[in-house]
Order: sequence, then structure tokens, then C-alpha cells
Amino acid sequence: MPLPVPNARSRTIEESLTLAISARAARMKAAGQDVVSLGAGEPDFPVPTPVAEAGVDAIRSGRTRYTPAAGVAELRAAGARWLADTFGIPYTADEVMATAGAKAALHMALSTIVEKGDVVLVLAPFWVSYPALVRMADGVPVVLDAVPDSGFLHAPEAVLAAARKHGAKGIILNFPNNPSGVVPSAAQVQAYVDVARQADLWILSDEIYGQLTYDGTRHVSPAAVPGGKERTIVVNGFTKSHTLTGWRISFLAGPKPVIDACTRIQSQVLGNACTISQEAAIAACRIPLAEELQARLRAFDERRRFLVDAVNAIPRLRASMPRGAFYVMLDVRNLLGGDDVAFAERLLDKHLLAGVPGSAFGAPGFLRLSYAASMEDLQKAVDRLRACVEGIR
Repeated sequence: MPLPVPNARSRTIEESLTLAISARAARMKAAGQDVVSLGAGEPDFPVPTPVAEAGVDAIRSGRTRYTPAAGVAELRAAGARWLADTFGIPYTADEVMATAGAKAALHMALSTIVEKGDVVLVLAPFWVSYPALVRMADGVPVVLDAVPDSGFLHAPEAVLAAARKHGAKGIILNFPNNPSGVVPSAAQVQAYVDVARQADLWILSDEIYGQLTYDGTRHVSPAAVPGGKERTIVVNGFTKSHTLTGWRISFLAGPKPVIDACTRIQSQVLGNACTISQEAAIAACRIPLAEELQARLRAFDERRRFLVDAVNAIPRLRASMPRGAFYVMLDVRNLLGGDDVAFAERLLDKHLLAGVPGSAFGAPGFLRLSYAASMEDLQKAVDRLRACVEGIR
């Protein structure tokens, strides 16, 4: 009788490096080491009280049973209104579904639209899971090398050339970008949509950091510009803005036939997103919390400026000011021969500071640090960075 063994596809999937580093840092902390972890992308603020209370009330009221696979009708309608009001994308309720976090939304979308062997363009730097998610959908990820000297924004002509060269069927966009914090202008987003139209590409747009922008910058969705909505599938939600990381709830929005197919897949794989989390998401959609979210943005902005200025004061380190999300990319190409993995290991092992090597995001020679941390931890991080750099001959 054959024994169960991992199949060929599973052997191509590696563990998420960001989660692995966070787990290692946690083990070191548990062993009594004073580790500062700036690896994971998780806000240090609590869940806003009205949103948390909506989840608690669902438990107390017994609203904890199965829901329709796409989510309760109330949430789908609320999500459609929120996407329209916040990002100017006019979705109807049946074009929006609830998923168990952004990662599940991406998986559902790719599992629905990718045919076996389809080439999907991935722009580096990319969130670590994109290539794996494409492969899990039997697609072929083709990574466009990072362009740090162009501010990590690829020229539309280069994207079009890659699409034609590889016969691509789709492209994954992620703005505000994790890990670079890059936020393109409306004109740049329109240029990417124009490329998608010329090359006949679908667009999977991960916009989970859409509410976290600075310096008057505004996130523009590909689905909100001319020619974009009909070919774009949007992933968004409150994971990062409202610290709903562990609640595992997000939205997937797009053409109704795609959402219907994603719903069928979700019905077989997950059943439905957590019922309690759906209640919390309804509250997040309906309660603006403008003052609280602005206070968070001010805190992130203060940390952003502190970290970038402090890093640039350390010889041989450089960092550009991100315009979105809550990450800074450190340029370590002048250290250890540009070996970002070796630098990250040295930083954690000798100086107890956890960051994520840029190689994990397709950006070798860089290190990602999250500033979703206290100012005390950021000050410690800067001191340890300086000590690490000074110790490298």
C-alpha cells in the first residue's frame, strides 16, 4: 500500500520567510534574549474598540454559525460601499466576497483565473508569497528584476516587453508596495493598465495597504482608472489599517463571473471566512474611525521619518523615504559584498535585531525593516544597526 508523500508541486513551495524569521525571533525572545523584531508586517496598535466589540457581540449573541460561502449579504453590501467610498471603485454586492485574509483572497483568485502553464508577471520587489501562490495555481511566475535606481517602479515599456516576450496572461500589482513602500501616481497606474490592455493581461491588484499613505499621497486602484475595472481583481480590507491580522478577514472584488467561481472554490476549501470576523468587518466598513486612523498614520509617519533619517546617518547604509505601508528598505549593497542574507543573519545572531533579507522579495542587496513598532524598539534597532555596520570591516 503506497504511503502518503508530498507531491511535486508541494516540494516547490517554501515556507514564508517573513513568518520563519518572526518565529525564530520569537524563539530567541522566549529563551530570554532581548531581540527586537522588525520582521513581520503587523501593526502594534490594538484593534479599534468598536470593531473588536462587534466581534465580541457576535460571540455573545450566538452569531457564530456557518454563513454563505461568499460571506453574509450585509458584509458584501457594506464592502462594496466601502470600496466605492474609499477608493472610487463602483462595485455591486455580488462583485464582492469575504475571504479568510488577503492571502486566501489571492489564492482564490489565482486558483480561479490561472490555467495550467499560464505565465504571470510578478514585479520585484514583491510580497514573498506571490511566486508560490502562482505555482500553487499551476501557473508560471516570471519575475521582473527589481529596479532600485528607478525608485522600484518599473517602466511600462519594460512590463509590456516582458509580457510579449513570455506570452503572459496576467500580472500581479501591489501598491502601496510591500516591501518598498512605493505608491505610484494616478498617471503611472493608468500606464500599467494601458499596458495590460495592449498585452491583453488580467490584473490581480493587492491593495491591502491602500489606507496607509503619507505626505498627501493617495492610493489609486487599477480598477478605478479608465479601462481597468473590467480586467482587474482587487484584494483589500482592514488587515493592516485596523490590526485585523489574526482575524483573517479581507475582501476580494472583481467581475461577477470571477467572484462566483471564487465563491465555489471557497465553498469547497474553507466554507466561509470566520463568522465572528465578518461581523467585525461590517463594523469596520460602517464606522469611519477617522480620528483614530489619522492618529495611527501620524504615529507611523513619525516612526517612518525617524527610521529613515537615522539609517541615512549611518555610514554605508542608505534608505529612501517610503510613501505607503510601514516598511523601510535598507540598501546594504555596500556591506558584506551586498549579501543581504548574510547581513540579516549577522544582525540577528550578533546584534539581536530581526529584519527580512531583500532577496526574499526579489530585491537582493536590501533589507526590509518594519516600523510598525514602538519608538523605543526603533531606537534600539538603530543602535544595533550602527553597531553591526561598525563591526563590518
